[in-house]
Amino acid sequence: MSRKISFRVRQWHKWLSLIIGAQVMLWLATGVYMVVMNLDFIHGDHLVQNMTETLAAEYEPNVTFPDMLDDYPDASEIVLTSWVGQSVYRVQSPSGSHLVSAETGRQISPLTQDDAITVARYHYARTADVTAATLLVDKEQAPTEIQSRPLPLWRIDFDDAGSTAFYVSPDDGSLITRRHTFWRVFDFAWMLHIMDYEERADVNNTLLRISAGLGLVLSILGMWLLFFSFRRRRRNVA
Repeated sequence: MSRKISFRVRQWHKWLSLIIGAQVMLWLATGVYMVVMNLDFIHGDHLVQNMTETLAAEYEPNVTFPDMLDDYPDASEIVLTSWVGQSVYRVQSPSGSHLVSAETGRQISPLTQDDAITVARYHYARTADVTAATLLVDKEQAPTEIQSRPLPLWRIDFDDAGSTAFYVSPDDGSLITRRHTFWRVFDFAWMLHIMDYEERADVNNTLLRISAGLGLVLSILGMWLLFFSFRRRRRNVA
């Protein structure tokens, strides 16, 4: 009876190995890549600069907060800050985000192509040339690497070894995110690891749960076969 059960278990183990074995190898390979790579490097921290600039405490803008309230009476937030070396107001209102010069009161946003390139160069920590500047306005046009970030966005591409791309908001002028080759490989590995081939974000999807369950069954059957083989060997020796 035990030999018959062992045969059945071996058959189940073989077929499960064929079904889930490739995914197990992908889990191991992608897991190694994601553990070995430094997350700060993946996030592109080495590519950026001038990310924490602040205005001097004694600075007084030509355009005051009351002036801004007069111009934007429905604003929910008005923040005085530094932007590419100049003082600006970032304004949030029901109509959206606005970037306004604190010296002249001129609304800078939405950013032109030249403005977006200026922002990208200001934050780029290297010296490579800009190869392209593209305004992304719809999801069909936008690459998956921006994930769930809202559009529109300016994409600024640099001619460097990592095919770096900076994404700049045309509304408030901020650098939204940066992407490079190693991040894209990491994102692809993450997709394979969690088995979410569309959004690359759902770590509790049905396909992953089924595969993880089958992997567990495969491991349990393998341990049973190992235990059975030891028992059989002891009987033969005896």
